[in-house]
Amino acid sequence: MTLQDKIHARDVPTRDEALNRLLQSIALEEEAMSRLLHAEADKALAFVEKNLDFPNNLTNDEIITFNRTVISILDSILMAEWLLLKKLDTAIHMYPTKSKSNFDREDSDAEDEIDEITLDY
Repeated sequence: MTLQDKIHARDVPTRDEALNRLLQSIALEEEAMSRLLHAEADKALAFVEKNLDFPNNLTNDEIITFNRTVISILDSILMAEWLLLKKLDTAIHMYPTKSKSNFDREDSDAEDEIDEITLDY
């Protein structure tokens, strides 16, 4: 039994459907991360209160621990955003181009010239 026997032709999306699904998944991930950032902002506001007076008499260690937690979450979100950017860039380059504009033709000519240049180190 081959892979093609297991996958029915109607279950395999077309290229356009696959790209649309990829873009939808990127949009959903962006929405989820925006909600996570909003929740973190709310948590930070609750932590420091309205007047930044730290009403709970927090110790320096508790403040540092909170800061480390926020930094860790923001770092994770930054990495996820970078991955989404790479996915989006890949998806954009997968869309077929119908014809090149004059600007694109000029760029491709310049690229040909750059390929011919050699640099000696």
